[in-house]
Amino acid sequence: MWNGGMNTGNGKKAQTDDPNTSRVKEVIKALLDVWDNENAKLFLMDPDILIDYVEDKQGGHTCGRLCQSQKKLVTFGVIGNVHKKLSPVFHKLRIYNFNVVDFSEKISDGRGEKTYNITSQVLIQAMKQPEPAIHILILYECTAGFLWHAKKRIASSDPTFVYEAGLYTKFDLELAVIDGISLYIPKPANKFPGLVAQSKYIECNQTRKNDFLKAYPTNLSHKAKHFKKHAKEMIAEAKKVFDKLGMRFWISSGTLLGWYRQCDIIQYTTDVDFGMWIKDYNSQLIPEMKKSGLYLKHLYGRVNDSFELTFQDLHVKLDIFFFYEESDHMWNGGINKKNGAKYKYVFPKFGLCWTTLLDLFVRVPCPTLPYIEANYGKKWFTPVKKWSWKHSPSNVRKNGYWPKDQWDNVIQVYS
Repeated sequence: MWNGGMNTGNGKKAQTDDPNTSRVKEVIKALLDVWDNENAKLFLMDPDILIDYVEDKQGGHTCGRLCQSQKKLVTFGVIGNVHKKLSPVFHKLRIYNFNVVDFSEKISDGRGEKTYNITSQVLIQAMKQPEPAIHILILYECTAGFLWHAKKRIASSDPTFVYEAGLYTKFDLELAVIDGISLYIPKPANKFPGLVAQSKYIECNQTRKNDFLKAYPTNLSHKAKHFKKHAKEMIAEAKKVFDKLGMRFWISSGTLLGWYRQCDIIQYTTDVDFGMWIKDYNSQLIPEMKKSGLYLKHLYGRVNDSFELTFQDLHVKLDIFFFYEESDHMWNGGINKKNGAKYKYVFPKFGLCWTTLLDLFVRVPCPTLPYIEANYGKKWFTPVKKWSWKHSPSNVRKNGYWPKDQWDNVIQVYS
């Protein structure tokens, strides 16, 4: 197949001008000769190749990742429910001695109420030489401009993607020429590998939720429903501002505990909690929040030490805790406005994953349990209605005092 043995349907066998060209380039070219981009645009998702493409383009190289690659698995993507449209393509590939395997998944609606069967991915291999193989992820459009794909089902010694599901903000495609092959790639290509690294999506644990609700039934009072409604509105509005400013955030503290424990908001709380890297802070946050009807209520600390912001709309308070990274841990600060005492809340290092809360896509710390246990200890499953931010957290440490002559700057309270 690779050295002139495959007929591509136009009466010509796949050939390469360079006898040293890798099989990766040959199999991609053979696939694209058959693929029907009119029905479903096939685009390159493989971060390794995209990174090298950007570097090769900048360096003016003519032979890049494709013609030198020894990869055993190359990942492409297709957007939309395209299985029926692709059936003729798959049939043609099989005629041309490709083995095509498509995988189906049963997914829930996020609340565990309904399930759907979808085609999640496709594996394409030449029958005579199964490597390199083509792995095609099918991305489905979600609400609010997101694309989602299911867990990876392809076992390989050359994995490009983690095996978890993935979530991406919607992106455009553009035509590019890589090693003489014209194909679609995400736009802009230089940013997409970073999106892949941050794309992991995890579901809330429905079994844990059911166990919790069996032990502690949901509060169905008018007050609880009112808070849940307005908490969702607060998260959605604040998220628009953070996305506009390019500020990554994650749900934290009690908001995170509610998601992890019961897939919901803790309805007897009175606020929403976000975490955010201090390195992502944008000084336009406060004025942009004000434009969205979210007014600054508290400003504690300095950007380089124990920074914390609180915003308020007509119904709900939003606390934003800024996190600082040390060599072996993360931490955020707290301040007692009465005496200037400083506190430090210490967390093990973590990354970020996507999830769904109240039908909104938000990030959570990954892994989540060590973060929860750092904050709430081993008994996090049991509800606690009396909570002292200075004494109750398992990870709180005293951290000195702000000098009194700095209080006007580091303790700002607005009515």
